[in-house]
Amino acid sequence: MGAKEIVEKIKSEANEEKEKVIREAKENAKKELEDAIKEIEVQKKRFVEAEERKGSEEKERIVRAARQKARKLRWTVEEEMIGKALDATLKRIKSVKSEGFKGNSYPNILAGLIKDSTISIAAGSSAGLEVEVILSEEDAAAPYIDKAMLKNLTDEISNDLGVNVRLSLSDERMKSAGGVIVRRKDGEIEVNNTLEQRMARLSTSLREEIMKTLFTGT
Repeated sequence: MGAKEIVEKIKSEANEEKEKVIREAKENAKKELEDAIKEIEVQKKRFVEAEERKGSEEKERIVRAARQKARKLRWTVEEEMIGKALDATLKRIKSVKSEGFKGNSYPNILAGLIKDSTISIAAGSSAGLEVEVILSEEDAAAPYIDKAMLKNLTDEISNDLGVNVRLSLSDERMKSAGGVIVRRKDGEIEVNNTLEQRMARLSTSLREEIMKTLFTGT
């Protein structure tokens, strides 16, 4: 093989190698481009999903805030209405004192409260019991409770309990719209049966009834 043929062969092989390199480079570039496009699509999809998720979360946040605001507003209105209803109930005590309640005069209501309180204090006691009744300034000034009523109550309670009970009116006065506080003479046991305290003890059931009346129409 002459020098010319050798040179031609080297050129041919060089061209083949060049074509091979170019072909491989094109294939690699194509693959890298396809991979890059795929990665862009993946990132694009992730971005869209993230934005949609953010939008959904923002929507849920707005809905939650609106619901919370509505609950707070309802609670505020309920508390305001319940407060007004309870205040109105306390204001009606004056009419109860003059007109009675469900056929019971106010003196009879006081007598019932005194009896209930005394029975609570005397529970489990087998000895004699001395208790005193504390009234408000207004009730003490009115002829609601007198010695004759206390004597009748004393006899009635003593007979019911089988315990010698002595009732007396205290010179002490309480701040209350109505009702009584009854305590043992030694001060160890006291029962608060003022109308405010009874309402406080019944507040849960009262609130439920008020809410039914105000907000459900039942």
